[in-house]
Parts: sequence; C-alpha cells; structure tokens
Amino acid sequence: MNKVQVSDRRKRLAAAVLASIAALVAALSISWHVRAQVIANVIDLGATGGGVAVNTNTNRVYVAVGSQINVYDAQTQALITTIPLSQNYTPCYDVAVNSLTNRVYAVGFRTYVIDGNTNAVLANFDVDGEEIAVNSATNRIYISERSDYPYTAPSVVHVLDGASNTWLPNITVGSATTFEYVHLAANPTTNRVYIAFTGDDDLRVLDGSTHAEVTRTHLANIGYVAVNPDTNRVYVGKNYVDAAVLDGTTHAEVGTIARLGWQMKLNRLTNRIYGVSPASPGYVVRVADLTANTIVGYVYLDGNLADYDVHLGLGKVFGTHASTPSSWSGKMTIIQDASPTSPAPAPAPPAVMATLELPEDGDGIAVNTVTGRLYAGVDGGVSVFDATTLDPLTFIPLSDDPAWPPVDDIGVDETRNQIYAVTVGQTYVISGATNQVIGNLGSGDEIAVNSNNGRVYIADNAVWLGDPDVVKIYDGAALAHIRTLEIGTSSTFQSIEVAVNPATGYAYCTYSRDDDLRIISPSTDNVIQTLVYTSSGDIAVNPLANQVYLWISRGTEWGALILDGDTHAELGLLQGVTGQLAVNPQTNRLYGRTGSVLFQAYDLASGRLLSRVFLDGGIKDYAVYPALSRLYVTHASSPTEWGRKVAVIQDTTWTPKWIFLPLIIKGYPH
Repeated sequence: MNKVQVSDRRKRLAAAVLASIAALVAALSISWHVRAQVIANVIDLGATGGGVAVNTNTNRVYVAVGSQINVYDAQTQALITTIPLSQNYTPCYDVAVNSLTNRVYAVGFRTYVIDGNTNAVLANFDVDGEEIAVNSATNRIYISERSDYPYTAPSVVHVLDGASNTWLPNITVGSATTFEYVHLAANPTTNRVYIAFTGDDDLRVLDGSTHAEVTRTHLANIGYVAVNPDTNRVYVGKNYVDAAVLDGTTHAEVGTIARLGWQMKLNRLTNRIYGVSPASPGYVVRVADLTANTIVGYVYLDGNLADYDVHLGLGKVFGTHASTPSSWSGKMTIIQDASPTSPAPAPAPPAVMATLELPEDGDGIAVNTVTGRLYAGVDGGVSVFDATTLDPLTFIPLSDDPAWPPVDDIGVDETRNQIYAVTVGQTYVISGATNQVIGNLGSGDEIAVNSNNGRVYIADNAVWLGDPDVVKIYDGAALAHIRTLEIGTSSTFQSIEVAVNPATGYAYCTYSRDDDLRIISPSTDNVIQTLVYTSSGDIAVNPLANQVYLWISRGTEWGALILDGDTHAELGLLQGVTGQLAVNPQTNRLYGRTGSVLFQAYDLASGRLLSRVFLDGGIKDYAVYPALSRLYVTHASSPTEWGRKVAVIQDTTWTPKWIFLPLIIKGYPH
C-alpha cells in the first residue's frame, strides 16, 4: 500500500471517529419520545402467591400467600400483618375488596370473609370458587365455580349477601363437557352483573337485584370481563387476544382494543385498562388508553403472573407470580404506571424509546455509522432516517410496481458510502451521497459487506426446488462479479446466513440443509474450511475482539458459540441466546431474540444475561448503532399495525475513551 492510500484511509478513519463522537454527544441531548411503565419493586412474599386485591381507600394490598393473607402498605410496600386462613392449604385463587364496607373476600377451596379494619376472619365457608366480583351497590359478592372433571354438575355462580354473610340462591350458568371458565364483573352504577361463560362464549347481563337475565351477547372465544362504571363501558376478551368494547346500555360492540390480552383490570381515575398474556417465556402486561382504545405501553415480566390488581390513586400494579419459573413463585412485582397526578415514568435503558413510521411494510434494515444514516427497506424502496435525531430524511424508490418484492436485507459499505438493497429480483446499489441507484448486482436474500476491501457477499436461496443455493461474491467498488459458490442443492426450501469479519477478511455462511459453518477465504474467495454442527443458525462478528458468534444447538447445549476469529477454535458458549445475533463491539454486548417478540442483551465478558426488551410486533430484522448503543427493528405484518413501524431501542450508553482510535485501526488492512 502506498503512502497516498494510507493517508486516504487515515482521513476516512479520522472522519469516522469524529462522526461517531459527534453522534454520541448529540444522542446524549435527545429526550425520550415515549414514557412507559417501569418495574418499581419486587417483593419476596415468603411463599407462593395467589390472588391480589387493592383497597385504594385504605392503601392496603391483600395478597394470598400459602395458607394466609399478607397485608401490605400500598405506598411503601411494607408488610403490615398476616391473616391466617384456617383449613386453607394453598394460596387462594382470587381476592376482592368491597371498599365501601372495608370487607375482604378470598376464595379457593373455601371462601373467607375478612374485616379490613381489624384483619379478623369473620366467616369461613366450605364453598370453593375461582373468581370474585363485588357489587357495592347491593353489597353482594359473586363467586364463580368453573366446570371441573367429571363435568357432570353445571357451572354456577355463588352469591353471598355481604351484610348478613348468608348465601343467596346460586346462579346456574350452563353445563359443559370439557374444562370451562366463568368470568365475572359488576357495575354498581347501573346495578348490572356480567357473567362470561367459555362453554358457550356468551356474555350474560343480569339485573343486580333480581338476577334476571337482561340480555345476552355472543363473542367468539370469550374471555375475562371488566367494567368502567364512570363511562358505562364493558370490556370483554374475545378471540384469545383482543378486547371488545361494549356500550353498557345497549351492550352493542362499539370498538376493539387489539391485543390487550387476557385478565383485565381497569383504572377509572387514569382511564387506562391493563391486560396480561404469555410472552414465551414470561408474561407481558399491556396498557391501553381508553380514550383511543389503543395500547400505550408494555411491561415484560420473567415470571408468569398468577393474579394482579391496580391501585387507582397511585397508578401502581401489584402482581403475584405462578410457579413457572420456580424462582418467581414467591415474588410480587410492583409496576409503576401513570397516576391521576403524575405521568408514567420515563423508561430506563434498555427500552423502546421511539417508533418510526414507514410508508410500506418494512423488512431489511442497516445503519451507516459514518454518515449517521438509517436505511429501512420496504416494499418497493428504502426509507432513510437520521439515526441520531430519528428524523425522516428521504425515500429512495426502487419500483413503482405495488407488487414489487420487499427489500429483504440491506448492507452498507461505510468506506465507499454505498448501500445495497437486496431483493429476490436483484440487489440495488445506492450512493449514500446522492441517494441514487448507481448499479445492480444479483438477486438474494441476505447480505454481508466488508467495508475494508469492498467485498460483497449475497446469500441467494434457490427459488425453485432442485436449483442450487449459492453465495455470490462481488467487488463492490467495481460492481463486478467475482464468483458464485454453490453451497448445496435440496428438494426442500433451505436458507443461508452470511457474515464477514472486516478485521480478518474471513466471510462465513451457514446452510440449513447440513447446518455446517463454511469459512470463505478473503484472498481466494473460496471455502477453505467447513465446521460441522448438529444444528446452526445466525452468525455475528465482533471485529474489535476478533471473535465470531454462531448460534448452535447440540445435545443439551444451545446458544451462541464463540469462535476465535483467526483459528476458529471454540472459546466458549453463551447458553440460552436465541434467534438473530448482532454485536455492539464498543459495549461488548451480544444481542439475540427469543421467538419474534423479545430482545436479549448479553455481556460478552461475563456471559450474563443483562436484560430483555419486549416488542409487540413480530421481528423481521434489526441493526445496531454501536456509538449510540441503539437498536433499530423492523416488524412483521402480524399484527398489522406493527408492519410499518421501526422500533428504536435505547440500550446502555457507551462513553468514548482514548483507546477508541487504536481499536478501530485494528480493523484496517496493514
């Protein structure tokens, strides 16, 4: 290399360093675009928890724990007292409060009535139940009893008179031949009682005084029920994932809250409703605004929820956890949301800080860290954003045909400021300076670019069965084809993953048919080594550490296998890492994803799982901006409202140090 070439590379390097530092400084002044719910505390209950109820008037939280009720201060979360429940051997399923009489009701294998003033058990009935609803207007307590094996008796709702603690006649709901649920709610303002029965998917509306049926509404795959007595709106789970909004007078469906979840709780003072559902692993709490009937926040929980309730005045959510995983079964999580006097708290990283809108469904995404540009591929073009300010800059059209294939992947050559948009028809080469298409390469599905030598590697999965699955190698500077490597041929559809290490020049690909890792030489552009694995997937590279990360599964081991970047010897395994891998070399973090909705962040020094971030939209692709410690995520079109969004996740902030320059130089050829 002559002195002129060295000088040019040093200038580009200096420019990259200054751009990274400038972007970091600018990012520190960016405010969060959203406010979110946060986990405020986790309490050790001492035993497995069950039902939860909050009395907003007295600031008390009642939690079924083992064979007793724990009473906590809702403000400080300090344990006030415990209430033993005789003849009770497992946590009660549900707890409810009549705030007007300050009575507490707990049901499981028995039914207990507790005085909220003295914490004395006033009654202990041999009546089992699963769910409670209180009608404070009539002081009646409704307790559902689900259909249970052998399904010979009909499902009923027991009715307790709260004034005399005597039982009124049962309300017969219906019979079932399988395991079914009865869900309850009451509106004291209109004196209506609501019973949802999964055996026939009907919502029964009863007169709260006579228990005569007023009307009945059918909803597919009916679920839980919640009522807002202030607005006379009824919220009923349907289709396992959504909530129907009913007019409390006509009981006609007037709206839908998409993906709200299952068990619902409402905060009348903030006009918000909560729903919970599995996130695999763990659970997610969704928060919806009832003015617009839209989701406004999410909280991911590692432990499955057993029950929860909301303190209306404090905006706090108190949730107990089921026995999966076992480490969470004795805990209660407190979530801080908006209160009537304070907004929801600002989220602490890592969390979703913003969402960007796309003109069409998004797919491939990449960042040019030198120019600070974010490129998101959509159907028929590429949307360009400022990666720091998140402002939209331009749209690069690739076709006017609405049926044109999506941009499956995007690659960036930061040295030459060239952008590669990969589709099944061809790969468009775009100038980052002019945003104009300057050439075309072959079709493909995934791309890896070496900004040091300009090599472009395009994985092309065969469209027709029996055709070879290949990796195409190009000279990006000359836009010239170098060679095509046939990876394999299959009678079923297969996929190829590609990556490149700019520090060594080695390129990598895995092939789903044989699960082997192939190593491609930077000098001969040929496969020089093949590593055999039982099952392999995505690849990521850390050029600063000169390490390669490969997702594998073999025997009881599965996760990210760490390979030396020179010898490709195994250095270790990060157990549990899943999905598409990416690295932030500057913070030494590895990212993966669980299924399509959770991001994982691992510390590469210790191998410790640092955090998970929940996303409601299925993940298509994502890119990392190391200097800003941000991730940009495109989403699948299910649910449809997420298909045209880019979620921006802010991870921990990286602070530039004096060693930054030598570390970057390591990635350049000598």
